[in-house]
Amino acid sequence: MINKRKAPIRYYSDRGLVIGGYIMAMKRANGSGTVYKMKHKQLRKPYRAVVTYGYDANGKAIRKSIGTFATQKEAYTALALYSTNPPQEEQRKITFGQCFEWRIEEAERQGLSAGRMKIIHTIQKMVGHLNNIEMKNIRAAHFQPIFDNSTHTKSYQKLIKAIIVSVGTLAVKQEIIPRNYFSDIIINKNATPIKKANIFSNSALYALWQHSDDIIAKLTLIYAYTGLRLNELQTMKLDSIHLKERYMVGGSKTEAGKDRCIPIAECIYPFIKELYQQAKFKRVECLLDKVIHKDTYRREMQRMCQNLNLGEHKPHDTRHTFISMASNIGIDEIIIKRIVGHSSKDNITQEVYTHKTIQQYIDAVNRLPYGEALLKGEQRLSNADEI
Repeated sequence: MINKRKAPIRYYSDRGLVIGGYIMAMKRANGSGTVYKMKHKQLRKPYRAVVTYGYDANGKAIRKSIGTFATQKEAYTALALYSTNPPQEEQRKITFGQCFEWRIEEAERQGLSAGRMKIIHTIQKMVGHLNNIEMKNIRAAHFQPIFDNSTHTKSYQKLIKAIIVSVGTLAVKQEIIPRNYFSDIIINKNATPIKKANIFSNSALYALWQHSDDIIAKLTLIYAYTGLRLNELQTMKLDSIHLKERYMVGGSKTEAGKDRCIPIAECIYPFIKELYQQAKFKRVECLLDKVIHKDTYRREMQRMCQNLNLGEHKPHDTRHTFISMASNIGIDEIIIKRIVGHSSKDNITQEVYTHKTIQQYIDAVNRLPYGEALLKGEQRLSNADEI
């Protein structure tokens, strides 16, 4: 005959949930402590109360026992008293510096670009004088002088604030502070606005074409006819360059900018082919390895512009020049955005349903004026030799 075991009797008491005569601990709110019964041997005070009073460098909770008790009720009472008035020496002592280190680790897990990580480290140094202040004691007022005395543009100040606020957000998640006080930081409305790019005029581009045998002019034209960022061409791998098909694959900084298709206009094809063959001969990985460092190019490019009376220019002006030139001749906006790596997330139709072929990209950039066509307002295509 099969014996049927009766289900244990369950009921609640003021000491917790009772199952089959055993008292089970009630679940408490996160961070409010834990009570458990030690069962390894018979004890006069078997109930231990444990609290979390801090976190280590890896974000792991640091716990400490506040005592053992004869009953579970006594242990919970001790927890309640501790949470309302913890001993001063045992309060959480997590500093702002520790929280910033956690933010850096989080950014690394998120796979942020090397450029963005460099910015975060720069901001970390900027606020380094606050590293030893306990997180619970730090407020927006500690950071405000940085913004009040800043000479940075408004956009860069917004970036600095965003990183600082993200540190506060992480501290809230870890229950170090009750709310993010750093969002109260104020950026002066009269802060320096974003500096407008000084695009290359048609006459300036024409002057560059007249000196296209010079490596600096050659590189500047490549930038102006591809819309690439300075570092994107510097790090362009040979394996990502498809000369015969007239396109490259590269990009950085944003999700939309990574691994995008960059068409090679026929007018700059000879330049890229020459650099490609040189790199192959040198057996280097990237197109501009052993050609010129980006800092040298930046300096020499500005010097060239002064010598040719082209005005003050920075390398990023070439990117704006490409966008402006492409827009002026009526190239489809979605094609321009895809080439330069700008997101279309605000336009669901463009982002999800619009599909363009590589050939459409190539045909588009081949409409860009170059040489004498820049002065005559004409558009023409070069007849570059095949590989």
